[in-house]
This record gives sequence, C-alpha cells and structure tokens, in this order.
Amino acid sequence: MSTIADIELNVRSYRSALKSTLQVSINSLQNAHLKMDSILHPYGNNPRQIDTSALIYSLLRLPRDIDRTQNIVIGQTPEVFAQFGFPKITSWPTVSARARRRITHFNLRLKTLAFFASSISDIDDLTNTLIAFQSEWNKFHSLLKYYYPHRSHFKKELNSDKFVKILNLTSSDWEALKVALGLRWHLRLSRLYRHPLNLRLQLLAGSWIDYTKATQRWWKNIAKTVSPAFHISRQRLYFVSSNTHSLLNLYSGFVLKHQKTILADLKINHPDLYLTYQKIQAKELFLHPNDFLYYAARNFLSSPKIKKEFADFQQKLGIITVPANHYFDTNVQIFPLKNLLSSRYRDPRLKITHPAKIKASEVLIFNIDYPLGFAAYHALSQTLQNVREVKGVYILGKAAVLNSELGDLEIPRAVFDEHTQNTYMFKNCFNTFFPFQNSQGSILTNQKSVSVLGTFLENQALINTYSKNNFTIVEMETGPYLNAVTESTYDQQTPRNTIIDLNSAPFDLGIINYTSDTPYSKAKNLAAGSLELRGLEPVYLGSLAILQRIINLEESI
Repeated sequence: MSTIADIELNVRSYRSALKSTLQVSINSLQNAHLKMDSILHPYGNNPRQIDTSALIYSLLRLPRDIDRTQNIVIGQTPEVFAQFGFPKITSWPTVSARARRRITHFNLRLKTLAFFASSISDIDDLTNTLIAFQSEWNKFHSLLKYYYPHRSHFKKELNSDKFVKILNLTSSDWEALKVALGLRWHLRLSRLYRHPLNLRLQLLAGSWIDYTKATQRWWKNIAKTVSPAFHISRQRLYFVSSNTHSLLNLYSGFVLKHQKTILADLKINHPDLYLTYQKIQAKELFLHPNDFLYYAARNFLSSPKIKKEFADFQQKLGIITVPANHYFDTNVQIFPLKNLLSSRYRDPRLKITHPAKIKASEVLIFNIDYPLGFAAYHALSQTLQNVREVKGVYILGKAAVLNSELGDLEIPRAVFDEHTQNTYMFKNCFNTFFPFQNSQGSILTNQKSVSVLGTFLENQALINTYSKNNFTIVEMETGPYLNAVTESTYDQQTPRNTIIDLNSAPFDLGIINYTSDTPYSKAKNLAAGSLELRGLEPVYLGSLAILQRIINLEESI
C-alpha cells in the first residue's frame, strides 16, 4: 500500500530530473508516479484496465496537439525560450486546453509544445498530467493492438457495443471519453491505435528569480495598460482572487439590463434552459433568478455585436480589463468602487446605505482570475509590493471537500500549506460576516483546509491523515496566498514547518471555498466535470459577500 513518502519520492524524482540541461523522457518518470497510487490515477498500475478518469482528466488539461507532439519545453518568458534556441516562440500558433489556463504554443514541424510556466505549481501539474496521459495512452494502444491486430477490424468495431465491452469500459465512460477527445475523436483514436507516445520534457529554467521576473513583467503590463487612467502604484485597493465573470456581472448589471432579450432567445433557441427558468419562477428550483440569468447569458454575450456593446458599457463605468500576456497567464479586472453608484442595473442584492461615502471613495477593486497553485503567491506578493495600500485580501476559489456536497460553501479558520509545511491561523472575516443565504446548500464556517502541491499528488494515505486531523477542504492556492500575507505582516520572509499567527494581518482577510468536487467519498475524478447550474449559487454568493464586505468597510470610514 502506498504511503505519503511515496508522494514525496515522486516529487523529488521529477523535480531533480528536470534540473537536467537536456530532455527527460516521460517514461523514466513513470514508476515513481505510479508507485504513489494517486487518487486521480487509481488504475494506473493495472495493465488490463484503462483508467478513463485519469485519461479524461489529462485530455481536458492538455491541448489536443499533444497527440502529434514529441518534445515539450517549459519556460517563463520569451527571453528564456530564446536563450535555449527558440527565438520566435510567440510566433508559433497558440493552442489551448479546455480545463486549464496556460499560455501554450505548438510547432507542428518541430513536433514541439511550448508551455509558459507561472510557478513551480505549473511544473508539478504539467509533469504529472503528462505522465498520466502517456501511461494511459500507451496502455490503451497496447490493448487495442492486442484485441485488434488488424486496423480494419478496429475501424469496423469502433462504433459497436462489442468494442466498449471488450475494453471493459462502461457506456458512460466511453461517452465521456469521446467528449474529452473532442469532435474529431475518430481521428484521435486512430492516432492512438497507430502509435504509442514517447514524450520528452525539458524545463528550460526554473529558479525562483525566473518566476519572479515573469510576474514582474505581468505587473509592468498592468501598470502600462492602466496608465492613461491612473498611476497604479499610488492607489489604494482591495485585492480579490475569483474569476472574470461574477464580480463583473454583479457590478455592471449588463445582463440584467438585457434580461428580456435573453429570456426571449432562451424560449426559442434553448427551451431546456427556459424550462429551468420557469421552474425557478414557480419556486420549484431554489436558485436566484439573477444567478440563472448570468449563466444563461453566455450565448448572448458571445455575439460580436453584444461583446462590443458590453465593452463600451464597462468603459463608461470605468472598468478596466487587462488580458494575460506571455509572462503570467492571469487576467485582471479593475473596478472603481465609487462608480458602483452609476451602475443602474447592479445586482439588487447589494446594499448601499451611505451612498455619499461610496461616492467619495477612491479605492479600486483589483480582481484577478484565480491562478494555479503557487502562482497565487507571486501575484499577491507583486501587488503588495507595488501599490500604495492594500485594504483587504479576499479569495474565492473551488475546492475538493471531504464533508459536504456540490454547491456548498466552506469558510476556513486554519490552513495547512504543503509547500512550506506551515499551518496558518487567521481571522477570516467571512466566519462572522456572511449576509446571504445559500438556498441550495450549506455554508460551513470555521473549517480547516489544506493547500496541496497538485491534484495528482494525493493518495489515500495522505487524505486519511488530513481527515483524521479534521482538514476537510483540499485546494491549491490559499496556502501560497497566506505566504504573501505573512511577508506583509512580519519583518522576515515566510518561515517553514511552523504555526503562523496572521490575526494581526495589516488588512481585512477573507477566504471562501465552494465545493467543486467530492472525489474522496464518491470515487469521482477531481475536477473532471463541470459545476454548471449546481455551482452557480455558491460562486455568486461568494462574490456578493466580497463586494458587500468592501462596501460596508468603505461606508464605515
């Protein structure tokens, strides 16, 4: 049976191997990965059973061009790539994965994928995803060759029930796998049948300074983008880590302004969604109609004409969007709090009781698109170092949870961070301030969470240990964020292997997690699916609580 030590061995194995100046074979990293018995790769050691959950998870987090790839290079900036012989990396075609934000380029002639990394978490995530993907691809290939030595036989039975049965797949797994492969799933399976993979990986640079440089470039891009409106370093702001839709919808009210048009379109073109709206109106579904509209407006907002109208609408409200660049794949939105008064269609659940104080406020809401893992530290640290004052830090992010259901909210009071082995104790403002009710689920306050190194880097031994100590929230970013908070609270860099008291943090601090997965109790793949409507309410409740907290603090001055 695997142990926690097996996870540590795996991490040491690939991190030390990637210090090589030459390419590393993914095959050489496979044994240590499989030995740890990752919860996300439960059938990795079974040569006769395709681990569809691990394969689907990997497919969703890698560009589809991975099928045609031989070499993978990882760097932090274009200069790093140029130094190692890739001078025009940003001119390569851009490719993307459906379930992972990461700037990636592909060169078909060189059969090379180039990933931009924002932190060590990208290395942990990419390496284990690539190992899982290649091991399952090659296992699938071997089974197909065993059962179908002749390609014509394979092509003939590909759409038959016999094909699914002979490979020991359930019909639901087979359908999910085809969706993960994409519209051209026949072509990708043909590639899988024809050849195994032998991916080779090279980390071009990976020092602390390399990641810091990438984040500095990200910040310089922000400063340059907003400079026509104001000097970012002279501003007071509230730092928020969430997403790029919920605060925008609540603040702007653009969707609510067009709700009649949206509902009319749903009635004609999306009758299933319109039926859901009718059930909400009839109180058969416990979902706020505004949350539903924010979700249902996705097609409406994708129209080029509406995109232009929305952009103009945001500009009039003083909202500035700074897209991610080639240094750090994290989008930024900046909202002037005082302009909330000019937003006629803002979400009515927000309460402003002293409009004169809001009008006089010069603070900004600085919202970033939730980063991956330790990139959170770099983003917050850079912000804290480069603005006049941060008045509050608020984190809204998804988590896998051991003691709740999809749609629940969890508010921690303590966090254990695997990066530093520190336990952080802090006053989470949302343990005492949460003025909204979760009609579809629960709000669990005073919880304990753990920030893990990566989604694959968990096994049953590790989960048992955390569960025994009442750590019920599993996520990747809170610990790194609290590392940065520590450095703004004390006169030294973050220590290791200790308990850190952040009750004296120099700003308001709030952390909200919403349950996106319950993989440990239901044997479901971590983040393999989408929250869809079930996850709407907690996301918007979290954003409402953050925005209301900022309003209240500014009104209390």
